[in-house]
Amino acid sequence: MDIKQMKALIGVEDYGGFSSAASAMETVQSNISTHVSKLESELEVILVDRRTGTLTSEGLAVTKRARLILQEMEAIQSDLHALKHDIRGNVRMGMIGTTARWLIPILVPELNKRHPNLHFVVSEGTTTSLEARLHNGTVDLALVNKPPYSEEFAFRSFFDEQYVLYINASHPLASKQSVTIADLDQIDLIVPPKGIPFRDLLDTLAKRSKVDFNIIAEVDGVRLIASMAFDGYAPAIIPATAVPHYLSDFAVVPVKDLPNRKIGIARRKRALESAPMLSVLSLLDEVFSGDEPSRFPMPAGTRKISNNQT
Repeated sequence: MDIKQMKALIGVEDYGGFSSAASAMETVQSNISTHVSKLESELEVILVDRRTGTLTSEGLAVTKRARLILQEMEAIQSDLHALKHDIRGNVRMGMIGTTARWLIPILVPELNKRHPNLHFVVSEGTTTSLEARLHNGTVDLALVNKPPYSEEFAFRSFFDEQYVLYINASHPLASKQSVTIADLDQIDLIVPPKGIPFRDLLDTLAKRSKVDFNIIAEVDGVRLIASMAFDGYAPAIIPATAVPHYLSDFAVVPVKDLPNRKIGIARRKRALESAPMLSVLSLLDEVFSGDEPSRFPMPAGTRKISNNQT
């Protein structure tokens, strides 16, 4: 088993087939096919279903380990450079979109200034999808809504944020300082589908308050719900950081009987953090420490969480 074989198999998974992998990796299809075939011969299993171009269960098991091996090899180089006070290498970080919207403009210029040889890549996703990517090694760190306890991941909270009702400024509720679920009886709303934890919470609170929402649409994805609300399709209950400061003719009203959601960093417990990863984590600690609020301002509706809080 060698590096080229592992990279070829990962390419087939990432790009959806031999031809697409070859194009993306700037080689010819026969090279990809040869590397994968040699790896299959060595391991004595079929790694790619030739009819569909997708990985078999054995192939998926191999790519999961192969990604970690390649990351560790890359980390060796990064750590050796760090000993010379030269932070270089890759950090792949997943972020939920509502946080990425305001945090990336803070992180990227600061990282570029401090560590010009560090290659920082951000992938947007939901908490659930980013947990899966953290599990399979396609991201190194994930800034997400606090997930359920996991033996595999460590999670540290950075801040929490309110849920707010985003509603047209002409609506009677727009003038309130805050609202409760009981105030939302028969109100038009865009909500997540049933089975999404936040929807389940809304339904539980609505039942307790004997409230019926007038559900206009069920949409999976906070960013999409927020975009539809911003376009005037219907009101929505969204995290405070989903609301950009430049929108007008709308009101943002805290929903006080919804618990704040905690946002923080998730990482694999058994992963050895490279020097580039430690540099990114160090900057995140600075941003969320609260020591320099003028330099690293937080959006409205958020509260930084101290290290001794979960």
